[in-house]
Amino acid sequence: MKRIILFSAAALCFFQANGQQDKTISAWYQSQVLYNPAAVATGAEDYSIFTNYRSQWLTVPEAGMRTNTLNAEFKIRDGVMGRNSFGVGIAAINDQTGDASLMTTSVSIPFNYTVALDRNNKFSVGLSPGFYQQSVNRGSQTWENEWNGIGFFTSPNTELSLNSSYATIDLGTGVYYQHTTRNKSTFYAGYALNHLTRQKIAFSFGGDKMYTNMVVQAGADIVTKRRDVHVQPSMIYFRTGPTYNFTAGVSFEHTIKEGSEITNINKSNNITYGVYYRHNDAIIATVGMKLKSVKFGLAFDANSSKLNQATSSIGALEVYFKTMLSYKKSSHRGKLK
Repeated sequence: MKRIILFSAAALCFFQANGQQDKTISAWYQSQVLYNPAAVATGAEDYSIFTNYRSQWLTVPEAGMRTNTLNAEFKIRDGVMGRNSFGVGIAAINDQTGDASLMTTSVSIPFNYTVALDRNNKFSVGLSPGFYQQSVNRGSQTWENEWNGIGFFTSPNTELSLNSSYATIDLGTGVYYQHTTRNKSTFYAGYALNHLTRQKIAFSFGGDKMYTNMVVQAGADIVTKRRDVHVQPSMIYFRTGPTYNFTAGVSFEHTIKEGSEITNINKSNNITYGVYYRHNDAIIATVGMKLKSVKFGLAFDANSSKLNQATSSIGALEVYFKTMLSYKKSSHRGKLK
């Protein structure tokens, strides 16, 4: 009980200072389309599937949050040489939190067009129409007038003006830039605006509109003098109304089995580990592995904010899985007559 009271007090202070919150994924760098539709299908692979499970506030009873994420991305080459491309995908996120089971579901269809400016630079523009829905279990909620000094007594819900759920459309847009150097190092940067429709949070007739969510992302995959070691710094910043979230850090990738550098037929095997810092919130440790066309890994958030009084610094645990595949190339050759 003491832990719940501490968490409630700390969370109240935290949310009063930070207001509306958007989704938080510690392994965002594994799927840039999570926050920017222009990044869909901009990787080396032709299509990929990414899924992530996040469990937050594990040590606080009845206050935990779980988030499920599923993305699929497909690249469609444009033209004979295929230097430009279309990208299309589907992105679904569902999370649930609290004893009132506040649930948010978002499904969108991000698509983009990528232009090869030259052999080393690409620029993408994207759009993401979607569906946004929230619901809450009114039967499990309690109100001030139900407290009798000992506990909450059961009574009919007097908050008749409140809705149990609502659904609306959503829209996002963004731009994404990539640069590749002679030694195959890559750099990227993106800018996105989400919730452009500013849909109403319609749990009540007087509900406020959502803030537009602005996202800035950047990072790199730097090939070192030891070609079996890559350094991968990355950052993401997003602002939602008066609140903001900034996360930055670095991962290191070690190649344990070399793949085909030119044909890309044989895939490499890698192991990665890194550390990130989310401003005024958490220190994030990550570890992952790539076996041929499959990636999987873990991320752990250690609370560094006021919430650590209730969470004992155990913030969140994430598990991710990603497949990266290419379309089969035709091996047919014409016969001489």
